[in-house]
Amino acid sequence: MRTTEIPALQSFHIEGVKHIIPSEALDAVKSGDAIMLDVREENEFQVETIDLEDILYFPMSGITGKLDQIPKDKSIIVVCQGGVRSAKVVKFLNINGFNDIASLDGGFVMWKALQLPVKNGLG
Repeated sequence: MRTTEIPALQSFHIEGVKHIIPSEALDAVKSGDAIMLDVREENEFQVETIDLEDILYFPMSGITGKLDQIPKDKSIIVVCQGGVRSAKVVKFLNINGFNDIASLDGGFVMWKALQLPVKNGLG
C-alpha cells in the first residue's frame, strides 16, 4: 500500500498520519492488500457507499467500542466524507496499536469526484 506523509488532495493533516490517494486505495482493496473502514455516520453511508468488498462500517462516534472488531493483521484504509474524521481516526488507531493504516486522501468526496465505484446505500 503506497502512502504519503502529507495529503495531496486535502488541506487537513495530522502529524504522523499516513494518507493514500483514491486510485491507490482502489488498487489495494481490489488486490486484497487492504480493507476499508468507513467511519462516516450511519445516515451518511445509508445514502451512498463505496462499491467494493471488504468494507467495515463503524461510525466515528462509536469507534472506541469496535477496536476488537478491526483486524490488526491487515492494511486498513480509513474513509470519511472529506478526509478530516478519517485522519483523526487513523491517529487514534495508531495510538491503539494499529500500524499499517492510512486515511483516504480527500475522503468519499474525492472518491466520487474521480468516478470510482459507488453504489446507493446499504439499504
